[in-house]
Amino acid sequence: MTNETSPSTAAVAKKSLSHFAIGKVLAALVGIATLLLLVRSLSRDHYGVYITLFAAFEILQLAASPGAYAVAFRYLPELRPAGGGVGLKALVQRLTAYRIATLMVCAAGLFIAAPAVAELAGGAYTTSVVRLFALLLCFEGTARFIDVEFESLLQQGRAQVSALLRNGAKLLGLLLVGGAGRHEVTLELWLSIEVATSALGAVVSSGLLLHYGAKRARESVAQTLHMPTMARLLRFSVPTYFSQVLFLLTGAEMVKLLVSRLLGAQVIAAFGFASALSATVQKYLPSYLLIGWVRPLFISARASGRSTADLVQLAGTVIKINVLMLAPITTALLIAGEPLLALISGGRMTDGLVYLYFFVFLLFIQSARTVIALLGFTMEVGSGSLVATLVSVLGIGLGLAGYSSLGIWALCGGLAASELIWGVVMAVYLRASGMSFRLPWLSLAKFAASIALTASTLHALGVADLARGGLAQLLLALAAAVMVCLLFCAVLRPFTGDERALINKLLPLKVFVW
Repeated sequence: MTNETSPSTAAVAKKSLSHFAIGKVLAALVGIATLLLLVRSLSRDHYGVYITLFAAFEILQLAASPGAYAVAFRYLPELRPAGGGVGLKALVQRLTAYRIATLMVCAAGLFIAAPAVAELAGGAYTTSVVRLFALLLCFEGTARFIDVEFESLLQQGRAQVSALLRNGAKLLGLLLVGGAGRHEVTLELWLSIEVATSALGAVVSSGLLLHYGAKRARESVAQTLHMPTMARLLRFSVPTYFSQVLFLLTGAEMVKLLVSRLLGAQVIAAFGFASALSATVQKYLPSYLLIGWVRPLFISARASGRSTADLVQLAGTVIKINVLMLAPITTALLIAGEPLLALISGGRMTDGLVYLYFFVFLLFIQSARTVIALLGFTMEVGSGSLVATLVSVLGIGLGLAGYSSLGIWALCGGLAASELIWGVVMAVYLRASGMSFRLPWLSLAKFAASIALTASTLHALGVADLARGGLAQLLLALAAAVMVCLLFCAVLRPFTGDERALINKLLPLKVFVW
C-alpha cells in the first residue's frame, strides 16, 4: 500500500540533495582542517600509531555487528516509500538496538583485555590508549551507523547535522589543545577528545533518530507492519557481512596494519598520511558522496520496476562523475605534488608523495568497485559479493608472496589486484542475475587523454617549476592544472547529451558542459 500523504521519492531526493550539498561542503572543510592539524599536532611516531588504531577501528566497527550495515543499506530504502511507517520504525529501532548492543560487547571485551592487548601490540600502545580506543569504538561506531541509517532513509539533513556536530567538536578540541598546530598533542589527549565528542555525537544522533521514527509512524497511512521476512534478511545480510569483513581484512586497512608491523611507525606515518589524504578525497568529493544519496534511489527504482539497463546506465554516469572530479586532482598532483605535500604536512611527510600517487590511482579503481557494489546491493546479490571477495584474496596473497623482493610495493600491487579481481567476479554475478554491467570505456579513455594532455602541456610550459617558487606560485600552478584539465574534458565530452541533461536537472543552473 502506498502512503499517499508522504512526499514522492523524487521530491524527497531533491530535498535530500540540497541538504547533502550544503552539509558536505562544510564537512569537507572540517575534515581537511582536522587532517592537516592532526599531522602537525601529533609526533610522527604517535601519528603512525594513530593510523594503525584507525585501521583497526574500521575493521572492528564493521565486524562487531554482523549484518547490520547490509540491512541498513538494502532494506531501509525499500521500506521508506512503502507506506509502512510502523514497520520502518520497528526495523530502525531493532537494528539500532542491535548495533549498540554488539558494539558494547566488543568494546567491553577490549576494555577488559586492554593490558594484554597493549603488551601484545608493543610499547607505543599503553593500556590507557587501548581503553580509550575501546570507548571510541562504542561511541563513534554508534554515531556512524545512525548516519548510515539517515542516508538510507534519504534524511541527509539529519545525517549532516549529526556528522558536522561530531566532527566540528573534534576540530574545535584539537584547535584548543594544540594551539592551531603550534603545540604537540599526546596521543592519549587526542583520543580523549575523540571519545568525548563521539559520545556527544552518539547522543545527538540517537535523539534525531527517535524523533524521525516517531514522526514517520504518525504520518504513515499503513498501520500494519511492512517488513521483509527474516529469511530474506538473512539470505542477503549474512553473505554480505562476511564479504565486507573479508574485504577489510584483505584491503587497505589490513595493509596499513601489515606495514606498521613489518616496517614500524616511521614508515606507516608517511604511508598512512598518503592513505588519509586519498581517503579524504574519496570521502568528500561530491561525486563519491553521491553514492550515499544514490543508493536508496537505486533500490527504490528497482522496487518500482525500473529496468536493469536503466540502472546500468545510471551507474555509468556515477562512475563518470567520480572520474571527472578525480581527473583534475590527479593532474594537480602530477604538476605540483611535492610542494603541495610539503605545504599540507608542514614539511613532515614529503616522503609520502610516491604513496599518494598510488592511492590516487587506486581511487579510480575503487570508484568502479563502489558502483558495482551499489548494483550488487540493488539486485540483492549477497552470495556473489562473498564469492568475489574470497577470490580477490588472491591479490593480497600475491602481494605477500612478493614482499621479500619488492617490499611495500608488492603489498600495494596486491591491493590493486584484489580490487580488480573483485570487480570482474562481481560483474559476472550481476550478469547471471540479469544485469549486464559494463564500464564506459570510451569515456574513461577521454578522461585519461585529458590528464595526459594537461600534464604534458603544463610541464612543457614550465608550470611544474613555477609551483616550487612559493605559496602564490603553487596556488597558481594548481589552479592552472585544474582548469586546463577541465577544459580538455569539456572539449572531449566524456558525458552523453542525455547524461548532461539529467545532471543539469539536479543543478540550480545548467552549467554542466562536460
